[in-house]
Amino acid sequence: MSYHADDTIAAIATAAGGAARGIVRVSGPATLTVVEKCFLRDDDQSVDCSPRAVASIGYVEVRLDRGARQWLPCDLFLWPTDRSYTRQPVAEFHTLGSPPLLRAVLDAVCHAGARLAEPGEFTLRAFLAGRLDLVQAEAVLGVIDARQDAEFAAALRQLAGGLAAPLHRLRDDLVDLLAELEAGLDFVEEDIEFITADELGERLRAAAAVIGDVAAQMTSRLAAEILPQIVLVGPPNAGKSSLFNALAARCREMNETKRPLVPAIISPQHGTTRDYLTQPLELGGVRCELVDTAGIEPPANGIGATAQELSSERRQQAFMRVHCVDATAKDVAEQCAHARSSLPAEIVALTKADLAPQRTQTLAGGADGGSIVATSSVTGAGLDALAEMLAATLAGAAGDRVTGCVAVTADRCRESLRLADAAIARAREVAAEHGGEELIAAELRGALTEVGKIVGTVYTDDILDRIFKTFCIGK
Repeated sequence: MSYHADDTIAAIATAAGGAARGIVRVSGPATLTVVEKCFLRDDDQSVDCSPRAVASIGYVEVRLDRGARQWLPCDLFLWPTDRSYTRQPVAEFHTLGSPPLLRAVLDAVCHAGARLAEPGEFTLRAFLAGRLDLVQAEAVLGVIDARQDAEFAAALRQLAGGLAAPLHRLRDDLVDLLAELEAGLDFVEEDIEFITADELGERLRAAAAVIGDVAAQMTSRLAAEILPQIVLVGPPNAGKSSLFNALAARCREMNETKRPLVPAIISPQHGTTRDYLTQPLELGGVRCELVDTAGIEPPANGIGATAQELSSERRQQAFMRVHCVDATAKDVAEQCAHARSSLPAEIVALTKADLAPQRTQTLAGGADGGSIVATSSVTGAGLDALAEMLAATLAGAAGDRVTGCVAVTADRCRESLRLADAAIARAREVAAEHGGEELIAAELRGALTEVGKIVGTVYTDDILDRIFKTFCIGK
């Protein structure tokens, strides 16, 4: 991204699509000129350019059908000094949220002297002006991309400084420690001790602890990005594939999503499912992955053995398993009892309930039937109840899975944290062996560089491009 601080940039700041209200945002040195050229207050007075934030009601001049000039009702919010998000003059035009009208307003401000903003350029300006550090800038993207409450809360904590604050304190402590070591080196021939060996060891230990805590947060964040898997297990022809299709379709309908479904092949012939099939779902606001596996059979050879191996692997990796039992089977009661004894914390789905209503009612309605739900892929009976049980379990674990940083921060900072931790570890070894303080100082400089990369006191154009190009335009 080529960055020109003297440009005045503009973009539609609200999400794509129609809405009651929409915003066009402008930032840069020529913001006031842009406003004066295309905005008219409803009292015909000039825009108040006093050094304070102001709001004005009026009209913005746009060109619509065949270039005819029109006055569009608009509210103007103006921050004329550096007390804004970007530390530049900023204006926002709030008007009707019709996409053609917003594009017309954007065209008007561009004709008045602004240019179209690059993706993330508003937040980039806030970062370069010192309004945000790099970790907080990434949190802005986390807020935008959050798809569940726990992710949103984690991004807000990071934006408020929950992750950057300990790193800034760590950097300040390392700078102070390095200054004391280097002062001692300057006066090495004089009997002046700026820091004792015990104090040096304790401060290095504290620095290692902070790095370890932050690394643990980011490691668990990376693990949380893997969708929890709900695996359907059971013998061949137990109705797993039919339940897979029906449950996926029901969840798709409940969430009004247009994500395409990949249906499982259904057949009365044993061994129809040879591989496993997955479908991303959203249950109770939590993203997960539904997995259909081959039926559990005795050891086999060839393709059958491979299918069993893949199924076993999926069962072991599952966050939750749904044991499917055919309600029409002669030994259905024994299968349910066996499933509940071998998988006591999981769910038993009685499939094909429409073919054996009396039997399923007895099993699912009994005193011990709390984790047994009767389902029918044909009538849809029980699908909502099963989805609610799965959603409740997922929701209970969602808060534990999402930690205090967003995924893009975890991806970017993992290597820098490793290198900083290694540098502090080497410094502690040298200090423990009473080695030269110049060696400890060299390791501290390396650790400071890596911590600086995380918070953004050390950065390159490549790093900024990689982060901000993933933003949407207008942010």
